[in-house]
Amino acid sequence: MQNEGIREQKRRETRQRIRDEAARLVDEHGYDKVTVDDICRDAGISRRTFFNYVDSKDEAILGSFPFSFSDASLRTIRETQSDNVLELVIRSVEVVPGSFEGPATACRKQLIENNPGLMQAEATRRRGFLTQIGRAVYSHFEHFPEDRRLSGSIEEETHFIVVLFQGAVTQYLWHPPDGGDPIAQLIANAQDLSNYAKDMPW
Repeated sequence: MQNEGIREQKRRETRQRIRDEAARLVDEHGYDKVTVDDICRDAGISRRTFFNYVDSKDEAILGSFPFSFSDASLRTIRETQSDNVLELVIRSVEVVPGSFEGPATACRKQLIENNPGLMQAEATRRRGFLTQIGRAVYSHFEHFPEDRRLSGSIEEETHFIVVLFQGAVTQYLWHPPDGGDPIAQLIANAQDLSNYAKDMPW
């Protein structure tokens, strides 16, 4: 049991070292000029070890994407009646542990702002994630037309839900909370967006 604890601690330390060195290198040289080999060299690890911990250079710099949807959570969105589909989507999210840890978190926003390539990588990571949600929400509205709030097409209302969800997630990514419940933070972000739009004069 003690050996398992030591191994897990070493894994966390190695993962954090990869992230810290990746962030430092991008800060010094720019996203496009940093390679996986550069990160491995400065972190003192092999390429094989690198890919045992992260899937790509982007993940080393940005951290794991903090949210996911399993087949079960997507089924929940499709098959659960709700008078607030956006809240249903948010409450169905699964949080990936350890996505934002350590010093790399503090400089993440600055790295993204200073490196357009990194901003594009972040957007690409979200695309498949949002597509999954869109399909599940569309299916939900087909099964529960009484849950709809928009007089337009299902496609339009699905798009609105996905855009609002993306806004809540984007706010979270730009300002990850220090502790607290990520789902509660996403709901608060969605409420802020909704209230802001509602109060905007036209």
